[in-house]
Parts: sequence; structure tokens; C-alpha cells
Amino acid sequence: MKQIKRIFVTSSLVFVLTGCHLISNTQKVEVKPPVDVTQPDDTGVIEMPPEIAKQTDWNSVLSPFIKKLVNVPLSNSDNKLIFISDIQNRSGDYIANNQIDEALHQLMHKQNTFTVVDRQTISQAKQSLGISADDKLVSRGKMIGLAKSISASYVLFTTIYKVPSASNDVDLAMELISTQSGEILTRVASKDFPKQPDINKETNKVIEDNK
Repeated sequence: MKQIKRIFVTSSLVFVLTGCHLISNTQKVEVKPPVDVTQPDDTGVIEMPPEIAKQTDWNSVLSPFIKKLVNVPLSNSDNKLIFISDIQNRSGDYIANNQIDEALHQLMHKQNTFTVVDRQTISQAKQSLGISADDKLVSRGKMIGLAKSISASYVLFTTIYKVPSASNDVDLAMELISTQSGEILTRVASKDFPKQPDINKETNKVIEDNK
């Protein structure tokens, strides 16, 4: 009987010591509160659509400028190859360069004074001179350099000072520049044309007067 008690006591001590050892080697684990990973719901945010450029009939706007510009006397010794430059934008507003460029090429192809440099030749000349296709730093010197690289005798240089709007007419200037000398042979500006009366305003005035 005593032997059984001794075995029981010994077993109990071994169990207690083993439990203490396990407890001492157990690391404390810090329990953190759950993190809310729910993404914010932005379905109620409405993004502003890109501003739509005002549609302008550039063929009608530029036609009188071209008609006046191509009548300037030219030297018979020069070739009549003309380079239509990029548009110089001094309006501070967005302008649709591609629309203006397309209108200029269409109008210049209709006249019989000059031969227009094609767009592919212009693109190749820009690449050879390291000029980006969407270069915004347009200057007379840069355009004259491009014209010289493709042996064009003239540059058609256009500057936009004010884009047309509901309350304002377009304000622009168009220059014919000699590639050889850099001289501006002629300059046509918006102020050279009489301002046309606003037909809608005149009609409204007549209606008001007849009431």
C-alpha cells in the first residue's frame, strides 16, 4: 500500500513539474482587434466628363485669310513649295490643332499659287530633327528650320490669339514667311476684316421693336 502511494505521489510531482515547464516556454500572444479592410464605397462619386471642344467651322473662318494671303507678289526664281506650320496657340485655351491643320491643308490645296508639302514629308522631317509630333513649343525659327530641311521656299505660319466663343469672334494672324531670308512677306490678321453683324442679334432686335 505504501508503495502504491509512493508511486502515485511521484507521478503527481512529475506531472506538475512537466506542466510548469510547458507554461514557462509558452510565448504570450498579443490579440489585436480585427482590422476593417472594407474598401470605401465610391459609387456615389460622379467623375466630371472631359470638356468637349467647341465645334468651329474652321474652313469658313480661315478661307478669307488664305484668299488674301496667296495674292502676294512672289519671286519667280523661288519654287512655290509651301510648308504649313504647326499652330502657335497664344489664347491660353484649348484649340483643336488637328481641325485647324486639316482646314488649312484643304484650303491651300484649292488655290493655284503654291504647292503644299504633304503631311508624311512633314512627319519625317520632324523625326529627323528630333521634334515631337505633339510638340507644343511652336516658333517661327523652328518652323523655318523644318521648311529648310524639306527645301520649301515658304512657311505658312498661323497664330491663334483668341478662340471663337458665343461672345467672342476668333482672333488670329496668318503670315507668309520666306524660308531663305526669314522675312514676313505678308501678314493677315482678324482686324483686317470688317466684323460681320450678328444675324441672330439683329433678328431679335427687330422682333423686340415690333412688339
